[in-house]
Amino acid sequence: MAKKKKAAGTRRRRRSDEELIADLQEKIRQVKTRAQAREMKKSPSMKLAINALKAIDKGLDAAADEGQSHLRHALADARKPLVEYLKSTGVPIPKANLPRGRRPKME
Repeated sequence: MAKKKKAAGTRRRRRSDEELIADLQEKIRQVKTRAQAREMKKSPSMKLAINALKAIDKGLDAAADEGQSHLRHALADARKPLVEYLKSTGVPIPKANLPRGRRPKME
């Protein structure tokens, strides 16, 4: 690999011991959070909650294909509290194709 040329007059800034320690402590915290989320996923109730979220996401996609915007907005509203709870526990959440724009008027 070719080395990058440094800009004229720039020097490499070395991090202090305190900065290195802080960065490593942050990494440790992240690993602990991931481990906790992994443990939470083993719970039967948490598995069912994640499956419910995935089912809502599939329903959002199906409603989008059929052009049912009322149903998409209703499913998106049902998804929000579940996502908030799962995020608070540290479980990674899959990204969904949520409806954008105004909510259609009821006819």
